[in-house]
Amino acid sequence: MTRYKRLHKAINNPATEIVIGVFIVVSVLLTLLEVQAKPGSLARDIYMSVGLGITILFIVELSLRYLVSDGFKPFFKEYWIDILAVMPPVRALRFLRVLRLLRLWRLGLLIARRSKRSSSMIQEGLMENILLIMVLLGVFVVGAFGMFMVEKENASFNSLGKTVWWSLFTLMAGEPVGGEAKTFAGRMISAMVMLGGFTFFAVFTGVVSAVMVSRFKGRMEATEMELETLENHFVICGWNRSGMVIVGELQASDTTRNTPIVIVAEMEERPKFPKDVDLGMIYFVPEDYTSNRVLKKIGVKKAKAAILLADKSKPRSDQDRDARTILAALTIERLNSSIFTCVELLNRENKENLKETHIEDIIIGDEYTGNLMAHSSRAWGLVAVLDELLTAKRGNQFYKIPVFQDLVGMTFADALSEVKKRYNAILISIESGDKPALECNEETAMGLEFIKIQGAITTNPPSDYQLKACDQMICIATHEPKV
Repeated sequence: MTRYKRLHKAINNPATEIVIGVFIVVSVLLTLLEVQAKPGSLARDIYMSVGLGITILFIVELSLRYLVSDGFKPFFKEYWIDILAVMPPVRALRFLRVLRLLRLWRLGLLIARRSKRSSSMIQEGLMENILLIMVLLGVFVVGAFGMFMVEKENASFNSLGKTVWWSLFTLMAGEPVGGEAKTFAGRMISAMVMLGGFTFFAVFTGVVSAVMVSRFKGRMEATEMELETLENHFVICGWNRSGMVIVGELQASDTTRNTPIVIVAEMEERPKFPKDVDLGMIYFVPEDYTSNRVLKKIGVKKAKAAILLADKSKPRSDQDRDARTILAALTIERLNSSIFTCVELLNRENKENLKETHIEDIIIGDEYTGNLMAHSSRAWGLVAVLDELLTAKRGNQFYKIPVFQDLVGMTFADALSEVKKRYNAILISIESGDKPALECNEETAMGLEFIKIQGAITTNPPSDYQLKACDQMICIATHEPKV
């Protein structure tokens, strides 16, 4: 899966979805034009050729999605309609290509989730309404297109214009309007369109009711469909007062501002965030984060980082909180060994339980507070410096980046001068990588966002230390240094 990380990211990019959505609409229009064009005409041949080209494009797209999927079963479950839609040899099923309109739901989901939530009932139910509209549009087009194909000998349906109006009126009225089908296939299509009309008002009423109940409860729970679309996101397990600060900091940084955040905690209502927090990028799951099922549900396998807080959503002892944190951390590492994991513990003795794992950072909150207060009593003004460095909202902050290629082999003293000169950054520490130089260079060339390197961090290393390709630089700067 790591080999195709860049491909997975590119093919699920919102811009890619927009392009595919445009081709979906074009392919449906070409199919309709092809059907009503005269057999053997130049126009019909052009429509067929262009349509075949778009079909090949869809086949390539599905092949790439299968390549980055978790296997045939989940892939087929999600894209079985699309597979039917790209089967030209099965002439009887070619009209199913119009069902690709349902994939516009994915585009609508991205747009809706990236928009800030408001108090408007329609905007709160935006994703449900988009899905409903796409399904009805699919029923309408299939009805018009299918009726024209199977009822050409019927005077009431011998032109595409007649079947379009018939499909529209029948869908709205819930009964055939403007003609009656004579063939069995035509009657089945009529039943489908009428059923769409019957369910339209019921589903719309249900959507409105669900939105009103959601508003009344004041919750923003994520659905499984929403969670399935996530990748390279942050996961926050458990909740306490630090959670609000973490969300604010993640959204304040330029590098993580548009990254989705999934919060998993056993709370009856979602946390009340300040107005400057983009709620459209936050997914709330009120379940037990120690459950293997829940961690799979929130997409831990595709997540960028996991932050485990000492959970205070329910009254528990400190030992019990640490035990749950450790259990969740071990499960997350088992599901995704490449994920970055940061764990908050209340008791340092429990750190031994994570000694043999690959968890990157373990934080003992009370100890850091005590150390900071002790240092500030000896070095007055230290708190002001840390206040600036530990927030992305103002001034300088810490950045951890791979060693730039032109710095490999350079001594720390020379690199210190070069980094300051080029990027106005201060190089303070080096994390030593333990991988062979060739392997590291190959990974760096792939542009991976996360290279999990287990190495020791040396602050202010010797001046003659030579930087290696697998090293990581820790700098202080106002913006992330980039080549």
